[in-house]
Amino acid sequence: MKANFRKLETPIEQAFHIRKDLRTHFDDKWHFHEMLELVVILKGSGKRFIGDSIETFSKGDVILVGGKLPHVWRSNPKKNNSLKMKSSSIIIQFSSDFLGDKFLDLPESGNLKDLFKKAEMGISFKEETSKKLIGKITNLLKLEGMERLLLFLDILHLASKTTEYKLLASPLFKETIFNSDLKINKVFEFVMDNFSNPITLDEVAEVASMNKTAFCRYFKNRTKKTFSSFLNEIRIGYACKLIREEKYTITEAAYLSGYNSPSHFNKQFRLTKNISPSEFQQTSKGM
Repeated sequence: MKANFRKLETPIEQAFHIRKDLRTHFDDKWHFHEMLELVVILKGSGKRFIGDSIETFSKGDVILVGGKLPHVWRSNPKKNNSLKMKSSSIIIQFSSDFLGDKFLDLPESGNLKDLFKKAEMGISFKEETSKKLIGKITNLLKLEGMERLLLFLDILHLASKTTEYKLLASPLFKETIFNSDLKINKVFEFVMDNFSNPITLDEVAEVASMNKTAFCRYFKNRTKKTFSSFLNEIRIGYACKLIREEKYTITEAAYLSGYNSPSHFNKQFRLTKNISPSEFQQTSKGM
């Protein structure tokens, strides 16, 4: 799953792009671009990839993606096998300096500057904040001129002040992939596309064009962890999302995350999370 760079034209006659997408399903390529992107899911569900974060998405999701951060939304294929429009979103794209290259240096822009910095890891807005953002963003489609710009600034202000959010990509992703380590990036792409299947060191070493010993040394030097630890973190992270949704049993979550042995899954889960899958399931109820 190679991340494709997309050249998005900076709007000359407007401060930002906004559009409403209506599709049979979300099935874009994993990509990144220079501009920030604010996405609202109006209709549809599936799997969302933001950096090394893999989560399900559904109606009401509001996500801010930073520039150069790879991302894609993919619908559940079994639920989208007709030509009927089943997926809808609003997408706003803008550059960090859309109000001028000195604007973020002003003391009044401190919260906005922090917001754009957090967006480098992807931001998911939660609870009441997401509802407020959806209302304002929907109204944004109806406005023009200065009214539209002022409402957009109000949207960014709300996003910058809230505490109802979570960051998506891990520090590992930001420090390695985000900083354009080509070999690690290739390995990451391979893992994100294949983590639910068996993966061997020989395979990933070949992806990095290295022998197995050299790859293990290189990966640990760059990421400060072994490849097996990295792979387990991706798999366990995805298993947590499945368990939290309460749609899957622990055994089903294990298999969907790439573990063929429940006992091995339980062991790796405890090593990664310091609790058992069943304990995690109990603490996650109602979250």
